[in-house]
Amino acid sequence: MYAAVKPLSKYLRLKTVRIYDPIFTLHSKCTIVILLTCTFLLSAKQYFGEPILCLSTAKYTEYVQSYCWTMGTYILSPYNNSIDGSKSSPPMEHLKPQSQLQSQHPPRSMALSEDSMRILLAQNEQYVRMVSIAEGVGPETRGVTKRMYLRYYQWIFMILLFQSLLFYFPSYLWKVWEGQRMEQLCCEIGHALILEETYQLRLRMLTKYFLANFSAIHCCYAIKYAFCELLNLIISLLNFWLMDVIFNGFWHKYIHALAAIPVYDWNLWNLMSSRVFPKVAKCEMFIYGPSGTPNILDILCLLPLNILNEKLFAVLYVWFLFIAMLAAINILYRLLLVCCPELRLQLLRTHLRGMPKSHVRQVLASACYGDWFVLMCVSINVNPTLFRELLEQLYAEISSASFKKANGMPAGSGQDQDDDQNDDNTSSTSSLTRTNGVNLMPVNYYTESHA
Repeated sequence: MYAAVKPLSKYLRLKTVRIYDPIFTLHSKCTIVILLTCTFLLSAKQYFGEPILCLSTAKYTEYVQSYCWTMGTYILSPYNNSIDGSKSSPPMEHLKPQSQLQSQHPPRSMALSEDSMRILLAQNEQYVRMVSIAEGVGPETRGVTKRMYLRYYQWIFMILLFQSLLFYFPSYLWKVWEGQRMEQLCCEIGHALILEETYQLRLRMLTKYFLANFSAIHCCYAIKYAFCELLNLIISLLNFWLMDVIFNGFWHKYIHALAAIPVYDWNLWNLMSSRVFPKVAKCEMFIYGPSGTPNILDILCLLPLNILNEKLFAVLYVWFLFIAMLAAINILYRLLLVCCPELRLQLLRTHLRGMPKSHVRQVLASACYGDWFVLMCVSINVNPTLFRELLEQLYAEISSASFKKANGMPAGSGQDQDDDQNDDNTSSTSSLTRTNGVNLMPVNYYTESHA
């Protein structure tokens, strides 16, 4: 079992360059690992044995089990919903003494109509519950008692796999749209120990990149990410709806079972959870005699996987609710950031140690939401001191350009000249410090703690 689940641990490892926020990671990584782990647990035959075991004569054992697994099992409706849609009174209204119930039975010789049988069944519901083997398994009046078929049981594995694929889709879509932009911008500078030459080179490249006019590209980048966040919320809600459809009213039934856990009412837990995930169910099969006369086999089947299903889906219920709430809050938070530039400024300052607020405001004055979003993504993937120096250089260049514009001076290329001079100095230094292929100068490192 561990060998089967071990590959999933690699999927949870944090990458060197992070392109998701924590809430996105909960949807795209944690939820997928939880769903796939549940799938592996349910497929562990050594723990739960056969998925279905049916009680029958030795002559038909294998055939009966295959038939019931293929055609499906069922339980009886807990409130005697009739086939025509009418509903009898709740069982609490018929808690009468057993002697009174027995006195209401008509003679066996009396021919009962369908309406009479329905009334009799309603009056004797408490008696039926007393003689039932389990919740939903007991005496059945054909044509009157409503059946609830457990059509999901054979498909639990596929349901969990389908859910994991749904949750993986937004992260896959974002990887395609992102196009490794963050990896290209932040490679080699995400560690605390960086070569001085690499540090200066990447700093100049980032400064040039953010001084260029890529606002339209950055806005598109941010919009695509927000769309993937919206997909996370939609998929979380879609899973609520799918489970309610597949499990025949899962949420309004199972919420009562979950409510019994905090108060340690395990009798109520067993009762309510058995209406969704029964451990014992009925199966009906017709066998024809030599002359063609049909015989009905009333079969009792054990469903071992539902022992685990009821626990797993209780956890998934809480988890889906949790991540759906987080996704909704995250979308509201994203809208607030779009509408509030001052909040964006304050958040960016949390990644800048000691940089004056006026300098940060100057950098963001001409920046749109997309530019700010890319800056924030860079800030969590690069060395903290490098990011602060990047903002300081952006401030210096923007201030210089504003000063020249205000004084009618032509926009110079001071940054380009400095870069060319730095490149010339680097090449000359490289030629002076190497003799016969030996580096004569020690390599300088730039160190900075992430703390």
